[in-house]
Amino acid sequence: MQTVPWKERVVGEAGGATYIAPVPGPEDARVWFFTRKGGVSEPPYDSLNVSTLVGDESGAVTENLSRIKTAMGERPSAWVRQVAGDGVVGVEGPGFSGEGDALVTGERGFALVVAIADCVPVALVGEGSVSMVHSGWRGALSGISGKAACGMGGEVRAYIGPGIRGCCYEVSEELADRFAGRFGAGVVSGRYLSLPEAIRRDLEEAGVGEVHDLGLCTGCRTDLFYSHRKEGPKTGRNLAAVALR
Repeated sequence: MQTVPWKERVVGEAGGATYIAPVPGPEDARVWFFTRKGGVSEPPYDSLNVSTLVGDESGAVTENLSRIKTAMGERPSAWVRQVAGDGVVGVEGPGFSGEGDALVTGERGFALVVAIADCVPVALVGEGSVSMVHSGWRGALSGISGKAACGMGGEVRAYIGPGIRGCCYEVSEELADRFAGRFGAGVVSGRYLSLPEAIRRDLEEAGVGEVHDLGLCTGCRTDLFYSHRKEGPKTGRNLAAVALR
């Protein structure tokens, strides 16, 4: 796995919204991992929350999404109803695209987006196609990232964004054992689970040779990201996006 160190990440700001992107990034796509900074939502959703389902004011969310759209060069978005499964949805244009936890497209002019608050966003860039994956523990166990990559064809590069990591994610002994049995003992330390490491191994099994991990933990960095595990249910959701250039 190729890990992208801090000095090779870029923090960008446009339209008020702040995001982190890998550098060097892919030549044929754009990747954005938006932080919680630069929006208008009041605490505990401060400030760039993108979900209306957590108790935030709808007007604030609308403004936040407008700022994100500006940051993405006025690209519209395509999204799904995330259900913590392994469904991969083919997308032909912007707007609501059904139910699933991964989107894939070969079309230009819009971004694929997911909302996260500890689950791991994974941007996949193929030959003329991109995918955005929302992977919690269920998605990781079911191999959703590898499944999405296999459906793209050709060489695929992966960019693992901010999510909860082994430093902060304590799970049941039963779940830790399931991950160790599926991906090897290196994905757990006692009852602490590294979702990004499990996802990396899944991607490598699927033949993805270039995997970049931004190395950011939502649990450690609640100043930058929302964390359901650390902040409880009354917190916001970050947005992650990918688009063909």
